[in-house]
Amino acid sequence: MRKPMPPLRSLVAFEAAVRHASFKQAAEEMCITPGAVSQQVQKLEQWLGYQLFIREVRQLKITTQGMSYYSRIAPALEQISTASTAFQEKQSNTVCLSLSQTLAAKWLGPRLENFVSRHPNIEVHINASNSPVNFNEEPVDLAIRHFNGKDPSLNAQLVYDDQVRLFCTPKYRELTKLKHPNQLIRTTLLIASLYPFWDDWFTAFTSIDAQERKKITALHFDQTLLAIDAAKRSQGVILSNALLVQDELKQGTLIEPFDRRLPLEKSYYLVHPNNLPLSNTGCILKDWLLEKFSTSDANNGI
Repeated sequence: MRKPMPPLRSLVAFEAAVRHASFKQAAEEMCITPGAVSQQVQKLEQWLGYQLFIREVRQLKITTQGMSYYSRIAPALEQISTASTAFQEKQSNTVCLSLSQTLAAKWLGPRLENFVSRHPNIEVHINASNSPVNFNEEPVDLAIRHFNGKDPSLNAQLVYDDQVRLFCTPKYRELTKLKHPNQLIRTTLLIASLYPFWDDWFTAFTSIDAQERKKITALHFDQTLLAIDAAKRSQGVILSNALLVQDELKQGTLIEPFDRRLPLEKSYYLVHPNNLPLSNTGCILKDWLLEKFSTSDANNGI
């Protein structure tokens, strides 16, 4: 059985009074009178059984117990406010998808027109971020996450079994005369933060030791998109996956000089929260994404 809740309007009045250190300013924020704020705070004090403020002439001081209580409830009230604001303008014909910036640009972007042409009445919002989405605070229906797929709070469906592969341009392979992985010692490594697996790849497929690896020229990128662009400009070799360079592989802009593929514990999953029903538009987008991933060249041998 759930424990009784304190008077919620009193909580809001108390939180505003603490922030402003004033009943008057709290009243202006809440569009009520200072006397009404004071009454709400008194209700909360009666419910709690102790004093929250010391009321002095032209001065309002919070008690030690009051500050302790405030520190516990303020984050919860802020979360309620943030979540409510985020969902306030969400409409039934909209759908929001969260995914990494690189996946949004390299994989989703070229295919999104197909969804729009099929469902012109659905308004699509793309949340391109490298940070995991918080479904409880953001109006996001679906997300594509790169993780191990283990999260009991999420419905997670594998859409791409990730493997680390090495790519470069035909021109760069010719310039560096790359014929064996050990010859990578004379290349430039393009290191993207999403794929920091060079040591694992070297250990698995070369005999280049740790000291020799440190001598190899390297460029570091905080976005895989930038690293891929550098690879396309023949500035080095990159570790990525076929999903993110699918179009470049089809066009021959990038090639895989060695058939060496390193499996990962992380893969791409289409996720949504278990505790929230997926909207009709969310279901439509989910079905479309599953279709596109299943027919993707990256999932069919490229």
